[in-house]
Amino acid sequence: MTSRMGSIEDNDSGGRYGYRVSKAGLNAAGKSLAVDLKDRGIPVAILHPGFVKTDMTGNNGDITAEQAAHRLVQRMDELNLGNTGTFWHSDGSVLPW
Repeated sequence: MTSRMGSIEDNDSGGRYGYRVSKAGLNAAGKSLAVDLKDRGIPVAILHPGFVKTDMTGNNGDITAEQAAHRLVQRMDELNLGNTGTFWHSDGSVLPW
């Protein structure tokens, strides 16, 4: 599980350096894992849950944890070797690196 805040291209607000660096690193690791496992027939998803109403967001999110979980399961159901290593929002859109 990663975050849209790990996207370098999508960063227009700055700040939160530690969080952004950790998520960008996680994204890079996920992409490398997808490359390494593709020949073994194992796809890898790199998923952002969305802006979820949690303690971390001060309950100011757009969706509930249950909605995020449902959408993440949908993305995993769509995962295959053709889209392995893709950085997805839980709504199904592809996120920029």
